[in-house]
Amino acid sequence: MLREPLVNGRSLRTRQDGFPVLRATALRPVTVDFTQTKGGDWTARNSAPVLVEAGDLLVSRASGSLSLVGEGALVDVSPCRATFPDTMIRVRVRPSLIDPRYLAHLWNSPIVRRQIEARARQGGAAVYRISQSDLAQILLPLPAPGEQAGITSLVEKHLARIDATTTRTRRAVGQTDELIRSMSAQASVGRLSGADRAPGVLTPAGTYDGALPSLPADWRWARLETVAEVTLGVTKTSRRQWDPADVEVPCLRGANVQRGRLALDDVHSIRLPVQRAQAARLRSGDVILTGGGDRSQLGRGWIWEEQLPDCVHQNHVFRARVRDQQLHPKLLAWHANGFGRQWCERNATQVTGLASIGLGKIRLMPVPVPPAAEQQRLVALVDAHLTALQTASAAAERAVAVADRLRSNLLQQAFTGQLSHAAHPLGQQESSP
Repeated sequence: MLREPLVNGRSLRTRQDGFPVLRATALRPVTVDFTQTKGGDWTARNSAPVLVEAGDLLVSRASGSLSLVGEGALVDVSPCRATFPDTMIRVRVRPSLIDPRYLAHLWNSPIVRRQIEARARQGGAAVYRISQSDLAQILLPLPAPGEQAGITSLVEKHLARIDATTTRTRRAVGQTDELIRSMSAQASVGRLSGADRAPGVLTPAGTYDGALPSLPADWRWARLETVAEVTLGVTKTSRRQWDPADVEVPCLRGANVQRGRLALDDVHSIRLPVQRAQAARLRSGDVILTGGGDRSQLGRGWIWEEQLPDCVHQNHVFRARVRDQQLHPKLLAWHANGFGRQWCERNATQVTGLASIGLGKIRLMPVPVPPAAEQQRLVALVDAHLTALQTASAAAERAVAVADRLRSNLLQQAFTGQLSHAAHPLGQQESSP
């Protein structure tokens, strides 16, 4: 009968399919997050797999980002009930030379990061990799063990303050962003307007509308197609022959269209016949909405304001062009990012993990329409509040960036300057079998 392996007299086999295996996301800063595991593979029938132990440093072998390859985290719990995948390298140092917590902080310092990035190599699919032999050559500034403990204590004291401030600031950013979303969604259904309200009523159109929110008495519900021209974008295909008469224009993808903003740092281009490019060109005031991807992200969007010349959009993105100024584009975009998000989730189709909503369906999305004079007043009111909130959010984001720089400067100073500069290679390095 096969006996389960024991460590300190305790069984490490925690589930039928094997030991928990750490995910790449477990390598959070400084210490390993043991909530980030997946089902293990108990293939070693006569002995336990390679298990992590307190004091081990786990290092990532590869990453799509140069700043993340070689990131490391300390195992600081005992006993450990997990193993690690072959995408990680286990660094087990000589305790007589290096205090593990000292190493964990040193590993996150610019001193080690520069060495890792200098040794990392870019392979296929733009992935950066580093090997065990590369890590073995990294030089570490090592003072006496007692001094290591003092440096570690001082670093952790200052990092605790930085982390506490960063946590509060990030929480404030999240609360501000949530308030921005809530205010814009409430404005789009008239909850910032008069108190007299009427139940939401709209002729059924074969869609799952759900319970429509009540609106101010002088507002009305309409289908999107009655207030805006909604079209798909261009199809990008490699089968079309290259034509020297075609023009190359920017083309928005779903990734460029976020909820409440457009992300234009990475916009692809497409070659089109001149007439097709002119017909598909986005105009100022067009509302851009996503039509495919993750179910919770359907219908997200924002307003095009001529940020790029002659820009078009792909066929997974909808363009809603308001007719005859019936509805302010901001009210439409705010509504799509609020009520429209749940409506799209209810009316989407799901195929092999990806959700989508068709052109015919999105045209039927219920849209609240206020009186023209009320629209201008409401947009001006909400814009003033959102500008103040966005200014506060941007200031908080800058504070987080400052905290990150403080962390880097602290680690740089802690492991240089007055410390002994005796450098030693790492201790033993092991990888999983």
